[in-house]
Amino acid sequence: MTKISKILAVFVAVASLSFVGFAIATTFGGPDWIDVMDAPYFQDYQISRSVGADPSWTATRGSDGGQVATSKVLPEVLSKVMDEVYQKQQQELQELQAREPILQTRNERLSKLQEVDDKALQAYIDKLRVRIADLTQQESDLTSKVTSMAEEAQKIERQVVSRREDIFRLSQQVEELKADLFRLKEIRAQLQDVNFQLNELLIRADERNQLLTKEYNPKPQ
Repeated sequence: MTKISKILAVFVAVASLSFVGFAIATTFGGPDWIDVMDAPYFQDYQISRSVGADPSWTATRGSDGGQVATSKVLPEVLSKVMDEVYQKQQQELQELQAREPILQTRNERLSKLQEVDDKALQAYIDKLRVRIADLTQQESDLTSKVTSMAEEAQKIERQVVSRREDIFRLSQQVEELKADLFRLKEIRAQLQDVNFQLNELLIRADERNQLLTKEYNPKPQ
């Protein structure tokens, strides 16, 4: 039995039991008809009692105002209403039974489509999982690369700082060497001046010596 057939069977069973329940209440329930009018079957109907010397009960439909039954006896009116309700239920049941093959075919087609969709969705989910795993690995690799680059950058920065200190020290040494060179040039200039003066003195002393030698050692006549 298909799912739709089961639904129809339940609908028929409920309708039949409801009608049987009303029949039992009508037969054995006594004269409490006012309470019976509150049953769900009469929600779409309006049941009223005329005023006058010869009152009667009338049932009309709430949808179109059409009269269903009229009688001086209320149970007879209620029975007519129940007959119409039962006929409507039977008509609805027949319509549902007529539509059952169409609904069953549609249900089978939808089930196949759902199966295809489930497979496609599962394939898409698997593809997404692979993609997520790949992205996760790429993120991990990138994180490791960034960490390595950060460590390398810190190392280079430390080297730059150390080089700057070396350059500063070398610059100081160069300045000191320039100062020493300048002083050496001054000393050299002074030494050259002194040397020049000494040479002058030496030349003069030599000339003086030669002169003195001539004076104290005259040539023989």
